[in-house]
Amino acid sequence: MTTTADTPQVFNKTTLPNGLRVLTCEMPHTRSVSISIFVGVGSRYESDEEAGVSHFIEHLVFKGTEIRPDPVQISGLIEGHGGVLNASTEQELTVYWCKVAESHFSESLELLIDMLRNSLFEDDSIEKERMVVLEELAMINDQPAARVDTLIDEMIWPNHPLGRDIGGTKESVSSISRDAMLRHMNAYYSPANTVISIAGSISTEEVLDQVNELCGDWPESEGNDWSPFTHEQSESQLRLEYRNTEQLHLSIALPGLDLHDPGRYALDMLSVMLGEGMSSRLFVEVREKRGLAYDVHSGVSHFQDTGAFAIIAGVDTKRVYEASATILEQVGAMRKPVPAAELDRARQLVAGRIMLRMEDTRAVSGWMGSQEALLGRVLTVDDVVYNINQVTGDEVCQVADDLLSTEKLNMALVGPCRGRKRLERLLHL
Repeated sequence: MTTTADTPQVFNKTTLPNGLRVLTCEMPHTRSVSISIFVGVGSRYESDEEAGVSHFIEHLVFKGTEIRPDPVQISGLIEGHGGVLNASTEQELTVYWCKVAESHFSESLELLIDMLRNSLFEDDSIEKERMVVLEELAMINDQPAARVDTLIDEMIWPNHPLGRDIGGTKESVSSISRDAMLRHMNAYYSPANTVISIAGSISTEEVLDQVNELCGDWPESEGNDWSPFTHEQSESQLRLEYRNTEQLHLSIALPGLDLHDPGRYALDMLSVMLGEGMSSRLFVEVREKRGLAYDVHSGVSHFQDTGAFAIIAGVDTKRVYEASATILEQVGAMRKPVPAAELDRARQLVAGRIMLRMEDTRAVSGWMGSQEALLGRVLTVDDVVYNINQVTGDEVCQVADDLLSTEKLNMALVGPCRGRKRLERLLHL
């Protein structure tokens, strides 16, 4: 069965003379507007000594500008009208976004651009926020579910920025200087490395007029660079971190596919069938039939030149070996022919999930901006659904044969587990 969107959304793209890209999607039936500003920089662009600088900067742009020196003037402008203002840093992108009522769009756009272009980075604010970031790192480290993600990243991308915590380390964050932050911003916060993506009850013409007024004098820069990943894994790996917790958190991961690999859609469909949703193989076998976990799911990561496929579960400490063996059995079973009905259900799930999400201005804004920032183009919903519908059972089996190999298995566990030898036998170490 083939699924298509009934009313395709129109994405408009304009590139200013300085290289700034502006994307709009007019959604006149909505009462909101979402603005997302994507900057093409993240943790993989950082040295070990300055690890976490992208995330640190993301925090500091909320701490005051020349015309809004008080942070409350920034948050209050959005929240005072019932809107939402936030930001996040990833491996390859940093995004600043807000969602507001249509009547407050213009002042909200001016605010976001003011934050990115005119932040003060005062010494006092830097030191206060340094403590906040260190507490954030400590909080994440205290969470076993987050800690196991960090361990598995270190195994998939060893000795590489992708294998580090996005927020950096206690040592690097403690030593990042104001000068280092400003150098980083000057290198990467440039118009050609930035995408402004706006969706909602707006007029494209009015958006472009305002963006030109606010950003037309934004000077060009030399561009950016990132550290390529070239490591080839040749044997399986196991890491245990003992913690006295009630539940044991585990992750099983393998190297995946990059953003540009034509097989990425087949891997996406494999992940859906194996561990996304309540009808997935892992959910049915691990939770429904055996009661081994409350949460078990899979997911994929696609970066510019690499990727990963991972399974996450939280299990009873006394049943970790049974749960691990069951998960690995289900992973291995993906190499066998996929029933046509199961593949069709997965297609329907993905297509429906995308279409439902795209009713929200925030989702549309993120959809356009992230693709443009990473790929330099925007696929429509119908484009993506078409690609999904083209995936065959043979292609799923092929990507399973290519990727789901024993020598590329990685397992990380955080919790009260000491049975290394038993787990090593499962991985054939």
